[in-house]
Amino acid sequence: MVRKKTSSELEQAEIKLQSLMEKRDALNAEAQQARQERDLVHEKKREVGVRLRPLKDRRASFAAEARAHREKRDELQAKAKALIELKRKLRASGPTDVGAELRALTRRVSQLEMRQQTASLSLSKENELIGELKESMKRLKVLQSLKADQDKIVKEVRDLDSGITDLFRAAEEQHEAALAMSAKARAAHEETMGLSREIAALDLEGNEKHEAYLAAREKADEVHAKVVEMREKVLSIKGAKRAEAREARDLLRQQNRSVRAALLDEKKLEASADAALRALFEKGKVEIGR
Repeated sequence: MVRKKTSSELEQAEIKLQSLMEKRDALNAEAQQARQERDLVHEKKREVGVRLRPLKDRRASFAAEARAHREKRDELQAKAKALIELKRKLRASGPTDVGAELRALTRRVSQLEMRQQTASLSLSKENELIGELKESMKRLKVLQSLKADQDKIVKEVRDLDSGITDLFRAAEEQHEAALAMSAKARAAHEETMGLSREIAALDLEGNEKHEAYLAAREKADEVHAKVVEMREKVLSIKGAKRAEAREARDLLRQQNRSVRAALLDEKKLEASADAALRALFEKGKVEIGR
């Protein structure tokens, strides 16, 4: 015989089931909220990443330009220093200043020539003058050659000075350009680092949201298992009550059948007695009132 389940037991089970379902739904909603927040954080991180990539490219471009300007500056400075060394060598290898001696000797030669042409000299004096004039002319040619070399060196040195100045000026321009590009690279780097820190913070926040989602989902699954268990219990109680109802109905039907059968048997007995009595009347074996 099925054990009777009281209404209070079913009601308590249904109340417990409803409570568990509400708790599960709340945890599922909490998990859904955490997942949405996590996805929003990931989307924000993606947007920051989109801004970060071109910024890194700009920083690299600025740094490359600054490096190119520094290399050009160093190249120009090296050329200028090479010209300075060349100028030093030219000055060291060239003759001393012969300009004063050349001017003095030129005047002396002019005087000797004038004296030779105008003065009345003895033969010995004239020969002495001619000898001095010849020696002076030889020295004059040497000095003129030295002066030409000296002028050439001076011109080369002057040209070198101009070239050195131009090189240092160009090197300074490259240096200023390198500083400007370096400043832009630093600014881009600072902005890059700011976005990188923002991404790191979003990573941390996203991980926290994901952990919260997993925790809520795990709790929801645990409660769902209890919901399934409690639902089975409720169904079991309801099944027992239905079985009790069926058993009661079956007992009632059986009782009804028994009653009907008993009534039918009683009617059959009465009919049989009536038939026997009629038969006796017909045979005259039964007399009434005699």
